[in-house]
Amino acid sequence: MFKRLLLVATLLLGVSGIWNGYYQTTEVTFVGIHETCYGTLLSKKSESGTWSYQLELDLNAPEEAMNFFKEYRDADHFFYLNYFQDVTDGLLYWPYYPPEEFKILLYFPDTGEIIVSDPLSRYSLSSPFKAVISNDLMRVERNYDYFKMTRITFYRAVILTIAAVITAVLYAQPYNNEIRYMILGNFIYQAILNTLIAFYSFKNGFSYVEYILIMWLPYLLWFLLQGYLLSRHARGVSMPYLCSFFSNAVAYFAGLLLVDVLPFLYTIQ
Repeated sequence: MFKRLLLVATLLLGVSGIWNGYYQTTEVTFVGIHETCYGTLLSKKSESGTWSYQLELDLNAPEEAMNFFKEYRDADHFFYLNYFQDVTDGLLYWPYYPPEEFKILLYFPDTGEIIVSDPLSRYSLSSPFKAVISNDLMRVERNYDYFKMTRITFYRAVILTIAAVITAVLYAQPYNNEIRYMILGNFIYQAILNTLIAFYSFKNGFSYVEYILIMWLPYLLWFLLQGYLLSRHARGVSMPYLCSFFSNAVAYFAGLLLVDVLPFLYTIQ
């Protein structure tokens, strides 16, 4: 039975092909740029999404800069995909499917200086980087807010644990010592579940699309397990499976409300 449920959930998520509302992007924050500068991402492949080395866009930019990027030839055969930005203020933002493997190329028109980074790879949905320019060199590091990801994962686990436990207490009115075990069990479940969501969201984002397609399965399994545990260890709960059903139903719909109304609690952009 479990294998069948897992297979159905995997097929729903894997073959649905439904867009969840999030695009891959890449953002580079620069430190040390003090003059006019233009930048782009050179791609390992000749195409990335709708970008291509053959597709020329009508960019509102100085002709000198456009000619430089068109004529630039990389020693490692990375391609210019006909998109660059003025990064004088310290930011390069590439929306909608930036290259997976790339180099950062900077051009300073006032001096003719060129700076190229080592090869880099996208690593998350938004793939933020920090690039420090010093002595004609560029040092690039990942700039993802892992602490924020951990914090919002903890918030989700706490909020949904509270929703489940309050429902169980109001419905079943268990003994005080049994409430502690309910809190512990639900928090462990929510912590594991929301950690898995965080790993998925890190790469793909997470929306109500994934929630509706897949989240019924872990809640169904936890409903059955929790009902069994309550029937064995919670003497104050007269109808343990019904108690487990209502508490998990409330937690499930509370999570659906959170991901729809407060999506920043699930996906960092």
